[in-house]
Amino acid sequence: MTPDDNVNQVRERVLQLAREIERLSQSDLPPEGFFQQFLNHLVGALGAKAGAVWMMEGSMRLTLLCELRLEETGFHENPMAQRVNERLLTNVLQTGEASTHSPNDGGDTQLPTQHMLILGGLSANKVCVGVVQLFQRPDAPDEARPGYLQFVEQMSGYASKYLEKRTKKVAPTAGSQFWNDFEQYTLQMQRSLDVNEVASAAASDGRLLLGCDRLSVAVRRGNKTSISAISGQDSVNPRANLVRTMAELAKTVISTREPLVYSGKVDKFAPQVEKPLANYIQESGSRMVLVIPFLESEALLQKDDEGGKKNIKPRLATGCLIVEQVAESQPVAGLEERAEMLADHVGAAINNSIKHGRIFGLSVWKFLGHILEWFHGRKLAKTLAILGVIAVIIGAMVFVPWDYRVEGQGKLMPIEQYDVFAPWNGTVESLLDPEGNPLPAGQNLDGKRVIAGQPLIRLRDKELDKERNEYEGEMEEKRKLIEVTRIKIDRSQDQAERIELQGQMQAARLRVINLQETLKIIDSRIESLTVRAPHAGVITNFQTEQLLSNRPVNRGELLLEIMDDSGDWRLEVEVEEQRMGHLRRAQIAQKNDSLPVEFILATDSESTYSGVLGELSTRASTSQNENKNVMQVFVTINRDDLPETRIGAEVRTKINCGKRSLGYVLFGDVVEFLQKRFIVWL
Repeated sequence: MTPDDNVNQVRERVLQLAREIERLSQSDLPPEGFFQQFLNHLVGALGAKAGAVWMMEGSMRLTLLCELRLEETGFHENPMAQRVNERLLTNVLQTGEASTHSPNDGGDTQLPTQHMLILGGLSANKVCVGVVQLFQRPDAPDEARPGYLQFVEQMSGYASKYLEKRTKKVAPTAGSQFWNDFEQYTLQMQRSLDVNEVASAAASDGRLLLGCDRLSVAVRRGNKTSISAISGQDSVNPRANLVRTMAELAKTVISTREPLVYSGKVDKFAPQVEKPLANYIQESGSRMVLVIPFLESEALLQKDDEGGKKNIKPRLATGCLIVEQVAESQPVAGLEERAEMLADHVGAAINNSIKHGRIFGLSVWKFLGHILEWFHGRKLAKTLAILGVIAVIIGAMVFVPWDYRVEGQGKLMPIEQYDVFAPWNGTVESLLDPEGNPLPAGQNLDGKRVIAGQPLIRLRDKELDKERNEYEGEMEEKRKLIEVTRIKIDRSQDQAERIELQGQMQAARLRVINLQETLKIIDSRIESLTVRAPHAGVITNFQTEQLLSNRPVNRGELLLEIMDDSGDWRLEVEVEEQRMGHLRRAQIAQKNDSLPVEFILATDSESTYSGVLGELSTRASTSQNENKNVMQVFVTINRDDLPETRIGAEVRTKINCGKRSLGYVLFGDVVEFLQKRFIVWL
């Protein structure tokens, strides 16, 4: 079979599925059955990974009507997938246009999965009421995306015809459905007294109730008008051009207190309205804009003035609704009446929220109200019991003494420690065995036990070797010169010449003597290039061959560390600088510098050992493990109490500083923080 035959078969199969979807749209199946079969045919025709159909319900929320293999895409495993997906679906609902999204597109658009998404709108009575979503493999070629989009738009059109036909059959109940949705809408706004929350609920749910493309809520406070919410957006950026021009238009319309309806022409409006309206239309691209101001709530009871007449004040405009249509320039049937009705309810909810927010110290009064609620009715006994428990806890914190212990981290180390330094500048030639012979390649001095005077490292100074060779060559030349001069003296008959030759020979002899002394000094330096152990002990360095072999060193540079593990041991502990005051006060109070110390070894964390505080350093330093100031202290221990002694073993210590209140032991850090940050400045 040729490739053309395969292509023709695939094309014929896709056309057959498309015809089946068209026939299916003429059926009387219920929505669940229709869209499940519709989705099966559509996914099969495009070879997609999965698919889903989302529809608007009476609660004005997108719900999943049916799906096919959605769990295979990882949609349910991503906690952010639902939120990200709602934004994409909302965009399709607002515009009614199909779209595609791919992980390879770049930009800031987030996707719920790593698949290519194909979205198509489902409409009924020119209102987008649902979305078809297909999950295509991410490696699908970009050239196929226009074909996918066109096919999904065509199939979505068949599904929209099905919805149109079904809507006509249930038309008698449409009015009751609107009032049910309107009841839910007003209830949703009354669930909060926060202005932004009320505006967000009014915009998001009101757009679906009106069937418009975008609904925004503007609120006026004093002379400033701001956009509090826009449908389909979690937050409003006041610096965006769209929001700024919308706010300017809303401010102008609110000042007129009259509704504004734009349906394609701006020349019929007053000059003060025409310019901000034109700027906004140019920025938004909307073909129909309806702005309805809402006024502050009317008082239920009007007070009488001194003459017995009702004191009726003019109602101020406190905001407006901005209703927009993108595709059509004429408002849909009943839109203006419904929008005016919504404006009254939204205005009342917004005004109540503003008045509630003006209460001075509202958050404090709310907090006090929650507390006082516990002193009424059945909660009183529970409150008294809780207060009693709290009083007992506070009393225990203040009056119960407890051991206050300062914690520190350190190492288990021998007391006798010796550093081996480079005696001269040079290059490490080799590491040596106890007999002074070079160690074979691959062998180290790590952990080797050495004796005092044992050779460890041989250095080489090429400049010193060169200098010695030069002096040896010069001395050899002078010796030959002496020998030649002696022969000349023996052969010479001239007394003056012999005296001159004897002087030259004497000078050469003196130079030879000087060179011999110089060579002794150089040989002594060469001998000192063999680094020897200053004391018996164990070499504690690690990977000495890799660190030292063929390495140039300078005089006084640290090469090795030797520790005498056969003698006494101690703990070298780092204590935070801010804790040293507790140690000093404890030593003064107890008149004893030897405070008791408890410690545990990292190699034996189940056992606790004891020691005595010894020396304290006189200045702070920076910790090697953490970037903070620490003081080093030494703890005297009994080596025989430990099961094993390993050089550098990590230890955690607790130094007993006497008795303090239980509250200070538990929350001393908080007390010290408050003392340093606040009390000192009072």
